[in-house]
Amino acid sequence: MSDNQEIHERIPDALVRRLERLEQKYRRLRGTNRLLVVGLAVLLGTAAATVVTLALRLPRLSGDVVQARSFALRDAKGRLRGVFGMATDGASQLVLQDEMGHARLRLVVLGDGSPGFTLIDQKGRSRAALGLLPDETITLAFADRQGISRVALGLTARQAASLALADSDGVTRAGMGVAADGKSTVTTLNGPGGSTTVVPQ
Repeated sequence: MSDNQEIHERIPDALVRRLERLEQKYRRLRGTNRLLVVGLAVLLGTAAATVVTLALRLPRLSGDVVQARSFALRDAKGRLRGVFGMATDGASQLVLQDEMGHARLRLVVLGDGSPGFTLIDQKGRSRAALGLLPDETITLAFADRQGISRVALGLTARQAASLALADSDGVTRAGMGVAADGKSTVTTLNGPGGSTTVVPQ
C-alpha cells in the first residue's frame, strides 16, 4: 500500500468531498477575479479616453493668464483698496484707494488710447495730473486744495513748450512759452482789466 493511499484512507470521505468543493469554488473565484480585473481595465481605459477627448475639445488657456473684466483688491480687513478693470466708457483703469475707501491714485487709458495719471487728495479732488493726448501733446497740471488748476506745463506735438500759472480763481496770470522754432515769450496779466505784458525773447 502506498503512502498516498494510506493517507487517503485515513481522511474521512466527507472531508475529501468538502476539500474538492472548496477547490472548485476557489477555481471559480479565480475566474471571476480575472473577469473583474479585465472589466476594471476596460472601465479605466474608457474613462481615460473620455478625459483625453474632452480635454482636446476644450479651448486651451495658458496657466499664466487670468482673465476678467475687473479685479478688486481688498486688505486684511476686507476693505476695498483698489480696482483694476474696464470703465463703462471703454477706458481701462487702475484705481487705488486709502483705508477709508477714497480713491487716491488713478491710472487710465481712455478709449482713444490716451494714457493718464492722477493723484487725488483725501477730499476726492484731483491735485496732480499727467496726460498724453492722441496728437502726442503732453500736459502736467497741478491743482490747489480747492481743486482749481494753478500750474500747467505742456509740450505740444510740434515741440512747443509752455508753462502757465493761474491765480486762486483759476485765471491765468503768467505764462512762458518756447515755440518749435526756438522763439520764446513771457506773458503776464495784472488782474481784471489790467495790463498784459508780452516780452518776446
